Amino acid sequence: MQPEIWDSRRALHGEGPVATGPGNNKVLWVDIMGQAILWRDFVTGEFGSWDIGEDVSFVVPRKSGGMIIGNATGPVVLHENGEREALPTRFDADGFKDPMPIRWNDAKVAPNGDLWLGTMAYGGAHKVGGLYRLTNDSKSLTRVLSDVQISNGLDWSTDAKSFYFIDTPTLGIDAFDYAGGSISNRRTVWTIEADKEEYPDGMTMDSEGGFWVAMWNGACVRRIDSNFNVTEVITFPNKFITSCAFAGADLKTLIITTSQGDNGLKDDHPQAGMTYALQPGVTGRASVPFGI
Repeated sequence: MQPEIWDSRRALHGEGPVATGPGNNKVLWVDIMGQAILWRDFVTGEFGSWDIGEDVSFVVPRKSGGMIIGNATGPVVLHENGEREALPTRFDADGFKDPMPIRWNDAKVAPNGDLWLGTMAYGGAHKVGGLYRLTNDSKSLTRVLSDVQISNGLDWSTDAKSFYFIDTPTLGIDAFDYAGGSISNRRTVWTIEADKEEYPDGMTMDSEGGFWVAMWNGACVRRIDSNFNVTEVITFPNKFITSCAFAGADLKTLIITTSQGDNGLKDDHPQAGMTYALQPGVTGRASVPFGI
C-alpha cells in the first residue's frame, strides 16, 4: 500500500483536508504559513486556491454555503463572494487577551453541526492553548479545555457517544464521553512509544471505528483499530505528515497533507509539502459541514 502524489503544489505547512460537495469530490486544505486555502476536484483534477493574507489554520464548509476559516482574527465566515463575516472570538469566549502569540490549529465539525476548534502557541512550547466549541447557530464560542499545548486531531465515534482528541506532546489519543455538546471522563486510550520521536498530529476515523493518525516527524500514517491496536503503518518519503481525510463518492480514498516544517524544523525532501492519496482498503466517513 503506497501513497501517491495527488497534488504536487508544495505547501509550506499543509494541514486539515476536508472533502465537500457532490460525491465528496472537492477537497479543501490549508497552507497555514503560506496563508492560503487550496482545493482540488477529486474527479476532474481541477484545482485552485484562495489567498487569505494571514496565517490560516483550518477551513470548514458550511451547510448554508461558504466556509469558516481559522485566520488570526477568526474564526470568521468566508462567503462565496469573498466577503468575511465576524464570529465570536477567543476574547468573547475567555474574557481576556491571548497571553502570547497564539493561532488556531485543527478543527472539525461534531455530529450535531457544532464546530470544535483548538489553539496552540506559535512555536508550540507552552501549555496556553485550548479547545473551543462554536455552536451550530454561530452565536456562542466556549472554551471546553484549557492547559493544552498543541491542540490537534479530533473526531467522534460513529454512535456519537465518544469524542477523541490529540494534544500532540502527550503522544497519544484521549477519549471523552460526549453528550449534548459536552465532554467528560477523560482517559488515554492509545500512546506511541516516546523513543520513536514521532508525534500524533491530525486524524480521521473510518467506518470500522479505526483511527488514521498522521505522524509528525514520523514519515507515516498509523491506523489504530477500535481496540486501540496499530494495524497499518503507511510510510512516506518525507517526514512531516500532518493530517488526513477520506474523499470521493465511495469514501475509499484517503487524502494526506504534509509540511515542509515548523517550529524550527525543516524537511528538504522535494516532496515535502505535497498532498498524497491512497486507497487503504477500508471505507471512510464523510466530513460533516458546519451549521444546523
